[in-house]
Amino acid sequence: MPSAGAVYPPLITPIRKHVLGLATNRIDTSTLIEIATETPDCKIYFTSDGTKPSPFNRKIGGREITFHYTAPFTLKPGKRVLKAIAVTRDGLKESDVITKQFVVDDIGQMSSTTDYSSTTEEYTSFFETDDLDDTDSTLKSRSNKTAKGKTKKNKSKRSKSPVRSKSPLRRSYTGPKEAWASSGTLDDKILSGAFNDSVPAVTQIPDGPFNPTNYSGTQINVWGAPPGSWPGLSVNPGAVSFGQPSLNNPYTTQYGYLTESMINKCNPESHHVTVGDLRKMLKPQSERPPSPPPEPKPKPKAIEMPVYKDPPLNPVSPGGGDFKENILHVYAHMLEFAKGNKDFRLKVAEPKMGKMLEANFEDEGDGYKITVVLAKPGIPRGSLRKPPPKIEEKKKQENGNGKPKEKKSPVPVPEKKSDPFFAMETENLNQEGTVKSYNKFNAEQDAEVLRNAMKGLGTDENALINVLCYRSNPQRQEIALAYKTMFGKDLVEDIKSETSGNFFETLKALLMRPAEYDAYQLRKAMKGLGTDEDVLIEILCTRSNAQIKEIIKMYKEKYNRDLEKDIVSDTSGNFKRLLVSLVQANRSDSTEVDRNKAKQDAKELYQAGEKKWGTDESKFNQILVSRSYPQLRATFDEYSSLSKKDMEEVLKSELSGDILSGMKTIVRCVRNKFAHFARQLQKTMKGLGTDDDTLIRVVVSRCEIDMVQIKEEFQKLTSQTLEQFIADDLSGDYRNSILALVLGGPPPEMATKSGKAFVEAVKAKTDEQLDEDVRMETENIKEDPTVKPADSFNAEQDAEALRKAMKGWGTDEQAIINVLAYRSNAQRLEIVKTFKTIVGKDLISELDGELSGGLKKIARGLCMSPADFDAMNINKAIKGLGTDEKVLIEIICTRTNQQIKDFKAAYKTLYGKDLEADVAGDTSGHFKRLLVSLLQANRDESKEFDRNKAKQDAQALLDAGEKKWGTDESRFNVILVSRSYAQLRATFQEYAKLANKDIDNTIQSEMSGDLKDSMLAIVRCIRGKASHFAAELYSSMKGLGTDDDTVCRVVVSRCEVDMVQIKAEFQRNYKQTLGMFIAGDTSGDYRTMLLALIREEGANKKK
Repeated sequence: MPSAGAVYPPLITPIRKHVLGLATNRIDTSTLIEIATETPDCKIYFTSDGTKPSPFNRKIGGREITFHYTAPFTLKPGKRVLKAIAVTRDGLKESDVITKQFVVDDIGQMSSTTDYSSTTEEYTSFFETDDLDDTDSTLKSRSNKTAKGKTKKNKSKRSKSPVRSKSPLRRSYTGPKEAWASSGTLDDKILSGAFNDSVPAVTQIPDGPFNPTNYSGTQINVWGAPPGSWPGLSVNPGAVSFGQPSLNNPYTTQYGYLTESMINKCNPESHHVTVGDLRKMLKPQSERPPSPPPEPKPKPKAIEMPVYKDPPLNPVSPGGGDFKENILHVYAHMLEFAKGNKDFRLKVAEPKMGKMLEANFEDEGDGYKITVVLAKPGIPRGSLRKPPPKIEEKKKQENGNGKPKEKKSPVPVPEKKSDPFFAMETENLNQEGTVKSYNKFNAEQDAEVLRNAMKGLGTDENALINVLCYRSNPQRQEIALAYKTMFGKDLVEDIKSETSGNFFETLKALLMRPAEYDAYQLRKAMKGLGTDEDVLIEILCTRSNAQIKEIIKMYKEKYNRDLEKDIVSDTSGNFKRLLVSLVQANRSDSTEVDRNKAKQDAKELYQAGEKKWGTDESKFNQILVSRSYPQLRATFDEYSSLSKKDMEEVLKSELSGDILSGMKTIVRCVRNKFAHFARQLQKTMKGLGTDDDTLIRVVVSRCEIDMVQIKEEFQKLTSQTLEQFIADDLSGDYRNSILALVLGGPPPEMATKSGKAFVEAVKAKTDEQLDEDVRMETENIKEDPTVKPADSFNAEQDAEALRKAMKGWGTDEQAIINVLAYRSNAQRLEIVKTFKTIVGKDLISELDGELSGGLKKIARGLCMSPADFDAMNINKAIKGLGTDEKVLIEIICTRTNQQIKDFKAAYKTLYGKDLEADVAGDTSGHFKRLLVSLLQANRDESKEFDRNKAKQDAQALLDAGEKKWGTDESRFNVILVSRSYAQLRATFQEYAKLANKDIDNTIQSEMSGDLKDSMLAIVRCIRGKASHFAAELYSSMKGLGTDDDTVCRVVVSRCEVDMVQIKAEFQRNYKQTLGMFIAGDTSGDYRTMLLALIREEGANKKK
């Protein structure tokens, strides 16, 4: 099972019965294939040629390779490898890729080569209704064999079936049809259920190894009805439905390979010819009794069936007092919503519902809210209370011998996702933590990484963060246990000796169990002189009954002290009584609300506070501590009708000191616990200084419960993101660890693909697992740009807008940004051409004269083709005295073969020189040889790899580096420049096994200068090009000053390629958004242009 928030992998299932002796992956061309996932609101994409599905790059070379799954389909004959992936609708999360291989038999060839001479039963039984099964779509062939296993010889042969004729629907158009959602969907009336108006439009189907889905003329549909028109039992959406057919069906019955003419010629009443039949046939005609005249068949009674038609789907209801039409409008849109929302559809379809009991209509300002309560058959309304969730022990099923039954397919036990303490919240709210269980978790491997990070001189703080901040609490406990088992040392003590300050406190808190951490904080607050009442209030006033009981138990176990006695000795007065009441853990857990009791409590609170001279604190204590949260909300509502003051305002006017803080915390948690903790976090970072203890306590205790909702409330409260506040107030490894907990998500990609973690992971896997890793990394990676073509593009209008922006005195920089930053490269080149036609001037020259600084560099680059832009930057790097080797490395070491050929040709056109000669003239040594080798554009770009060759190359690299006195740079050059990316990934795996060291670390120790930087760029691009460019952007802006040339070069060259991935890797690796970094390091129109290109315009807002 995936972690919370992740996506279930889809299941690929052939819809048929299991046939004994037949392999599960052997099907025929009539078998329907269904793909489904348990995660709601997901789209499923698949390929049938064995390649990885690429939802965001479905066409390659103009041919559609990845298909969007909408309904079951059939496969064409041959060996077919299906791969499927589920992607959330926003495209931010995706499942693992599921692969399934099928051997598909051609049923047409099977039927033409089958021996039919034995009896008519062999082929007529398929048409008998007794043999049909409503869940089986696989045709089963039979064969008669002798006792020795030999097939009997045919005495006579039947004539072949005539060529099937096309049905009327299939004759209505020519060419293939399409049934998926890319284009040409069904008519709206058909989708809404009105099948008597029109026939669905059909469009073309691309050639491919599978047949399309229903109603395209290629899939078996012997019932001849569209989905949803049979109001009986139904299979999954898109599959065949059973029950009562609708009238006026526009779809003709489709028999697939068994056409109507074939079926009409079959005789279902034929039977085996017996010896008695032969004797009767041999008798003389006179002896035969006269056959009785055939009785006329009774005419079937006409069945009158009601025709159901859905109401029209109108954008706006008529209103004006017509309640019937308004209700029909709601009904029509509920049907439409259910068709597109699988989760809602399945939940509504399952239960049996009675009559309507309650209905309410509310105007919420920006929408209308309709609440409906339907009766549950057999259960009176209000007779049940939801019991607290119970954990039932699974009983072992036993057979007659008293032994447990053997399971045919053992189900793996799901891992613990989070600590049970987190599930003991006061209310079952819709909440989500940022830190979740890591699906590739290995306790021993993580313990080894932590040990290596702290071993020897120095400490790898990033390794500590990448392990401890990206594992759930139960996983961290397993790591601590494995560490002590493997190395005989306590992990917390080792971390204490290697780190310090708030960074250590954060890691220490992460290595405690939740109840243990709360008990530790309470003991720390009361130990020694003085008491930290804020800690007592934060923990005891916000925890549930079950959580308080666990804290009391842990406090006794860890410190051998009674928590209640310690509280009594360290507090006093009404505040002491409040805390002692809370420690009893006796608050009502009921979810029911008693309105009469709420009115009574509100009246008593009013009389104990505002109505009384002084304040009866005990009455407030009694009600706020004992009532359930839903009951208290009702009480607060009733109080508002008695008094003009809000409950929080009443507390402020009637109470003071710690008792006020405690009761105010309870009231805020009752109303909105997320907002309470958001307010606490703002308080810790507001003004000068930071309350680090409270910040660590809140982030660590809530990051696995409801940090997602706390971040949302924080942004509503401050109009700033929590990440921005933390980045501005904290620093160093402490900041990175807190940001990692707040951001959540998977650990940084480079943390698992390089370094010590990569070496340990490789050593723990088999060759088959490593091969699968290489295949997954080698699949077509979806590239998502931030700059895309404008929808309503008009080159003349844009050229005129640029002319006006630069006309006369001054320049309208914002108008220039609005055009250049929101058009694709092809559109910008058309604008350049149109500008010269209309104005008679070169647009680039005009921009150079009107702009300056970084904005001028970006505007110039945006008006050039990618090849010209690369050629210009290379020429600038080698022109004049000195050479900017960093630019040569960035461009030459990261481009594909075709891109290298393109900018070589552009260089020759623009400057009339040979690029290879210029590069060779400005560089030297092994660095020159590496660049010249790359300029040949001769890298193998196939996706195949050879594990044996990878082992040989890994051994050669080891012999040329680690095992050699000095380094044979040429051997590194040969392998890194000529091998494919897939082959090099396998080579890096084998090298980690042989050298117990990552190739990245070897290059850093064996090489130096520009050669080292260029080889590292190649290795890092192979492992993750987005991560490499994220690192380039980070290094160009960190510290004092900004390398504007690098920022402009990377942003302009990648904004239309993979800037979305670069932004994600930047945030994952450096715990801040790229927009935050750019906004902090740049200014003016230059900053505005950069933020527009990466589509983070909101980061331009000042605090």
